[in-house]
Amino acid sequence: MKFTSAERALVEADVINMITLGLDIGSATSHVSLSQLTLVRGHNRYTVTEAKVIHQSPVLKTPFGGEGRAQIDGTVLESMIDDALAEARVTRDQIESGVVILTGNALRRNNAREIADVLAAFSGKFISISAGDRLESTLAAYGSGAIAASKSKPVLNVDIGGGTTKITHCVDGKVHELTAIEIGGRILQVSSDGVVNHGEPTVALFTEDGAIPVNGTRLSIEAIDALIHRMADTVCQAVTGQDVGMAQRIDPIHPYPEGGEIVLSGGVSQWLLPSATGVSDDLGQRLAHAVQTRLIARGYQVRIANDPIRATVLGASQQRLQVSGNTIFISDESILPIRNIPVLQLAFDDTPITVDGVVDQVRRVEAHQLFETDAKMTALGVNWEGSVTYARIDAFCRGLMTARALNEHPDEPLILLLAQDIAGLIGIHLKEELNLPNPIVCLDGLDQVDFDFIDVGEVLNQTGLVPVVAKSILFQTGSKV
Repeated sequence: MKFTSAERALVEADVINMITLGLDIGSATSHVSLSQLTLVRGHNRYTVTEAKVIHQSPVLKTPFGGEGRAQIDGTVLESMIDDALAEARVTRDQIESGVVILTGNALRRNNAREIADVLAAFSGKFISISAGDRLESTLAAYGSGAIAASKSKPVLNVDIGGGTTKITHCVDGKVHELTAIEIGGRILQVSSDGVVNHGEPTVALFTEDGAIPVNGTRLSIEAIDALIHRMADTVCQAVTGQDVGMAQRIDPIHPYPEGGEIVLSGGVSQWLLPSATGVSDDLGQRLAHAVQTRLIARGYQVRIANDPIRATVLGASQQRLQVSGNTIFISDESILPIRNIPVLQLAFDDTPITVDGVVDQVRRVEAHQLFETDAKMTALGVNWEGSVTYARIDAFCRGLMTARALNEHPDEPLILLLAQDIAGLIGIHLKEELNLPNPIVCLDGLDQVDFDFIDVGEVLNQTGLVPVVAKSILFQTGSKV
């Protein structure tokens, strides 16, 4: 049965099978993955118990076109999806959910948002997001297996793509810190005999004269080698915590200790696999070996991720159905349902809550949110520990209101998701005591979720419950020695 079928009663189904699709549009390459998820119902929600890859498309060069290659060819990408579906013998109607992610230089194309929206519209269940540096770094850390490996010891993931390099320090199964720099294998496309076919503006950071090589001109082997050496040296500098100037996209990390484990991933690292054949028409092949050689020379333990070019997103989106209804507060039911709202996480321990503390935490998570979407709303996931006193609730609510006034969209609904059964108290305090004019959706009894978007359904009249679907990106993990 279909997960989206109107005739389907979820309460009668203990096991759900669904097909998900993902499209990763990168600086250098794009690819499609199809997966089948098995979801099993627990006491109040469905969880993924098995994720099986049923098809992966060939990895193709991202189709840039137009003057200066300033646009992405959406027709080619749609054909890529259709070809993948045909080869997997899956119809569009069978796709239950999915994700479109643009990364690196693909995000800089002037029609990037249009492409994401067009492709996402192909299925009503798609999440359309674009991956900024922080999300892309985090995606790579999960997909490369660095996060999983760091549960036993610290691991550094160095993901070298077509346009950018992401460096993520993973500790105890979590992202400890991360950075990103302007280095990628495809910032200069050059033939085997040195003729320049295309240069991205960032290549000027590493040329001897600080200029972008002109298309059609020929570079000497020495000039190309010098360019690659500067790039590889810069990667190593970033690993050791140095500020690399104009190539720095996010603040540097602390120095990663020599002797530590490094997992290489990304399209450039694909060239380090024993199965890699042929010759690249860009800097990727030589850059991969130059970076690996330098890291090993510094004493790092270097290994290559499994299928490194696919280390971002497997292509599915895990969906978890929960219901909220213990003490919910909804000031205006007309705003429901809402779909694909990013979730930001707040946490309060048993210490006193202050207005300034709430404002600082809200502003911090907003500044570091991983997802860049067109959604004007965000949901705040709140993990509340300690007592539920008037003073704590009042400080929390006043802090939310102050932070909301500073928000880019101060008039949008306030959506709160709580694990503890205190939604009614908070909602009433915001609306009745503090006269917050915004619509309020305050739900409780929910698990805290990472990497999540949510859908909030309409109130079920017979029960007063509200269905909540939490969507998480599903990763492919693992690594090769």
